[in-house]
Amino acid sequence: MTRREDKAWADYSKSFREYTLPKILNSAIFLSIGTEVGDLDVKMATELGAAMLMDKPLLLVCPRGRTISAALRRAAAEVIDDWDPADPACQIRMQAALKRLVPGDE
Repeated sequence: MTRREDKAWADYSKSFREYTLPKILNSAIFLSIGTEVGDLDVKMATELGAAMLMDKPLLLVCPRGRTISAALRRAAAEVIDDWDPADPACQIRMQAALKRLVPGDE
């Protein structure tokens, strides 16, 4: 690892601990847009890992035409497949999933 890469990782780690982790800790659920199988998004991976370690229910959104890995699907409390934010039926499915994962928060 070069000094530049090491500095970038240290900066990311500091930012994650100061800004992202508190948001995850204060949330009732973790909502994420699933990435295509084989794609590695370091930010998503660290956020997802932290949410799982904190035992947050995972709500994954899988946009139309995208496939998420079987392992990620198994980890999720809910998966909304064929997501299209402009589709009213998708919005209703999102509301229903949120109600199931955060009971009493209506």
